[in-house]
Amino acid sequence: MWRLIIVCCLLLPSLALSAERLRDLKFGTILFDYYQQNYFNSLIGYEVAKARGELQNQKNEARLLQGGMTLSYGLPQQAEAIFLELLEQQVSKPDQNKAWFYLAKLYYQKGETDKAAATLSQVNGEIPDEIVREYNYLATLINIKNDHLEVAGNSIDMIAKGSVYEPYLRFNLAASQLAAGNLSDSESNFKRVIRYADSHTDEEFVVLADRAKQALAHVDINQGDLLAAWQDLQNVRTTGLYSNRALLSYGWTAIKLERYPQAIPALKALDRRSISIAEVQEAKVLLAHLYEQQGAHRTALKQYLLAEKAFAQGVDAIAGARRVIAGQRIPQEFVRNLEAMMDETDWYGSEPSLDYNKLTPFLIELMSSNPFHIVIKELRDLYALQDNLSYWRRQANEHQLIIRHRQQGWSSESLAKFVSRHQQRKDQMEIMVSELELHSVALNVEEQQRFEPMLEAVRDDFDQMEKMLKKIKRIEKPYRESEEKLAWMAELHNRIDIKLARVNGLIKKLENVMRKVVNAELDKHEERMKYYWAQARLGKARLYDRTLMNLEQVPTAPTEVKP
Repeated sequence: MWRLIIVCCLLLPSLALSAERLRDLKFGTILFDYYQQNYFNSLIGYEVAKARGELQNQKNEARLLQGGMTLSYGLPQQAEAIFLELLEQQVSKPDQNKAWFYLAKLYYQKGETDKAAATLSQVNGEIPDEIVREYNYLATLINIKNDHLEVAGNSIDMIAKGSVYEPYLRFNLAASQLAAGNLSDSESNFKRVIRYADSHTDEEFVVLADRAKQALAHVDINQGDLLAAWQDLQNVRTTGLYSNRALLSYGWTAIKLERYPQAIPALKALDRRSISIAEVQEAKVLLAHLYEQQGAHRTALKQYLLAEKAFAQGVDAIAGARRVIAGQRIPQEFVRNLEAMMDETDWYGSEPSLDYNKLTPFLIELMSSNPFHIVIKELRDLYALQDNLSYWRRQANEHQLIIRHRQQGWSSESLAKFVSRHQQRKDQMEIMVSELELHSVALNVEEQQRFEPMLEAVRDDFDQMEKMLKKIKRIEKPYRESEEKLAWMAELHNRIDIKLARVNGLIKKLENVMRKVVNAELDKHEERMKYYWAQARLGKARLYDRTLMNLEQVPTAPTEVKP
């Protein structure tokens, strides 16, 4: 199947557009929420402004913004409809290019690479400067995905060089080159990713460099160059997300090089980490096997016994994790605390402390998969919608209480009695204040000056009360909402209930999907753990048999026979 080659635009001044002036005041408030990443508030602001006709001059820009936010909010079908609708209208070339770009981005995120390439090729002419970097990034990713590796490499060298996107693009390019069998270019790009991390100390680039070193080591292992692989693995950090795999690979490489003493520290470092990690499970059995091969049978037997105990605890931990994910509110807590859990410095190497953190070590690989993150993101957005709808449901309940109170309300006669009663109370209080004024006259001048401001304030209050009573007297009958307005309010409250029920239904479905995905991952862990548990039992049994055989072969001293 023919695949399109996307040519990245150069960052020339002629292609960059100057920022347009704000022509609709309401569009500014929408932009403010957008740049604060408050997409929900920004979307609501757009809908309100659109309904009130407050986007006369920048409606296309606002519509594009709505499509981008909708896409960011995990609603691809609605976003696609918005972009296609814009492309059918007569819009300016920059806005048209934006629509094509966002539509291509949408298709790429959905995994429709060919469709994304065809859509991105529609971008031509002036490209707004706010999307030009992302355009180049997306174009390069599509070229890598479609195996146009030479074009992608040239694009990175000409356009992305020095940008924040460069190391990620080079890593993806190197991985594709490796899959295509182009080992020399692949190694070169992996090394450039590592050099980039040397000059940029941000954690994300250091982690990427660890992955590149790990990849280089596997390339060397496949080529049979164990010494080079061993050297690459020595440079991978012993802490971090990819340290487990690096330590295990280091141990295996040292064993293949017959450097057994140097393999032991790496395997021991893994042995101290959580049993829920796949590399740790393999390392426990491998370390015992290594002792066995060295002839240290007592140490090997001890390691097998410790491994057997750890695997038994691991299987129990999986059962506990299943109970956690089966909890009613655990998916919500897990999603909302995911960032906090991922921020913990050593959750990948130590025992979890919080209850729902029992899940975390088992989900290392799952957390790195895009489909799982899509489910997490959609759940997080649904929880936000649920919170907002629950808030409006509470507001609706209060509103209904006010309406019921009004319907029970006042008659004209009760209103007249109310006015008369309060008029009498006002007159009585005025008499009491007048008496206080007379008493204050008997005080000395200093005390009179202290009382005067308070008496003046009371007189103002009486004047205000008189005005209010006159207004109420002019009311012929109490206010009542019209039947039409009551029906509109009832419909609005009903819509809130319908939307909340729909969101709750979607949350329940997605939580079930999440539970199934997590349980499937736990199944993989349990199956692998039981396999290594069986290996530990076999190793223990083998050493017991060896010990018994050695005991049987020990010659016994002949007993003395007395005459």
